Amino acid sequence: MKAGFIGYRHFAAKLYDLFKETGFVKQYIFYHPTKTLEGLDFTNDLNVLFDCDFIVVASPDTTHVEYLRELKGYKGYIFCEKIPAVDREGLKFLKSYRNPRLYYNFNYRKSELCQLLEQLSEEILHIDYKCGFGLALRPEYKLNWRSKASNAFLGVFQLTGIHLFDLLLFCFGKPKYYRFTARNISPYGDSVDNFGINMEFANGVIAELFLSYTSAYYNRIDIITSEKLISWDNNEVIVKGPREIFDEKGLFKSPPVISRKTADFYNDSLKSSVGYFISAVKSKQSFSEASSERNLLSNEIFLDILEDMKNKKK
Repeated sequence: MKAGFIGYRHFAAKLYDLFKETGFVKQYIFYHPTKTLEGLDFTNDLNVLFDCDFIVVASPDTTHVEYLRELKGYKGYIFCEKIPAVDREGLKFLKSYRNPRLYYNFNYRKSELCQLLEQLSEEILHIDYKCGFGLALRPEYKLNWRSKASNAFLGVFQLTGIHLFDLLLFCFGKPKYYRFTARNISPYGDSVDNFGINMEFANGVIAELFLSYTSAYYNRIDIITSEKLISWDNNEVIVKGPREIFDEKGLFKSPPVISRKTADFYNDSLKSSVGYFISAVKSKQSFSEASSERNLLSNEIFLDILEDMKNKKK
């Protein structure tokens, strides 16, 4: 099996390592329009990749649609990093394209967390996700590509929060209501480094996300259901229950821990996502989600938020 890569640094390098771990790919060819990629089998001619069994598009977000347009005549499989489109014209193209061999790597869809949300969908009352680390308050952040609005206008939401945001929309559909706040605090960049959003879904689930590049490290999910309390923190899932727990006075009290286990939702889901893609390539199967209305729903709402933000800045 032969694979082509568009992108070679940062997240593309991580994906390359994961694809190598599968052991199914014998040759990798990296494409860059102008650069000589030392130490890699590379080409400056995109057409060379058309002989590959699959192509990974892991270049900057702003170039994804551009490359997918150029690959429209390609008959193999495509693994495209999030976010697929950063403007309406690009999203319109993707909706009309509907390539059954095109897979968008919203990897939380392949996570244990996704299974949990689907299993408990009728019981969930509230979901709270907070993720933060102090990247944007370090002076070297000004040299980081994440710091520039021209690279990622919605910053921490676009780069860090989009996976869980996508998972919620993939599981529960379009929000009935949402309200967001976004701001830039860092003196070393102009992209959004703090973002919060509150959403209510048709099934009654209320979800809140807060993401920050200017806080102490924090990465936690709390799920409140009608029967249990579920939390994920420091790669440990703790389940408490049942609901009917009382103290000696007959008053409700916090339920005891009924289970706990280790779970790395992000990295495990990323491996599962790559494995799912490779399995489809090997068996020559199409991606069922390619025809789903929810496949690009998070991208659509992302663009609503992006346009709202830009209009406020005018």
